[in-house]
Amino acid sequence: MANLIIILDRLILLYMYFIAGACIMSWIPNLNHDYPLFHAIFTAAGFYIIPPFMGLSFSPALVMAVCALISVGLRKIYLKYFVEKDKKIIVVSPDELIAKLKEQQEDYLKKEQEEKDDDSV
Repeated sequence: MANLIIILDRLILLYMYFIAGACIMSWIPNLNHDYPLFHAIFTAAGFYIIPPFMGLSFSPALVMAVCALISVGLRKIYLKYFVEKDKKIIVVSPDELIAKLKEQQEDYLKKEQEEKDDDSV
């Protein structure tokens, strides 16, 4: 489930880059917006959701704002429920590893000794 949330977040980010690219393409003066390829790009980017006002299309900004809200929501869900369950990679030197293993072994022996003492009483 955590991987699905990460993938969805990345897809939304990719879609936002797609919208930004479509916005930059819309500034090209001799670009025919009725050409099927460009019409499909501008439709997928959400240019035709709200009609242009004074020559400016605010639809991509609206779509990007909604995508950003969804992305923030996905990140909050991921941080709340999945970040602590992720496997963490810890890099230690061999000396630190040996010291940590000895410490764990001593703790285990102490617990074992305490259990024996409790059983004997």
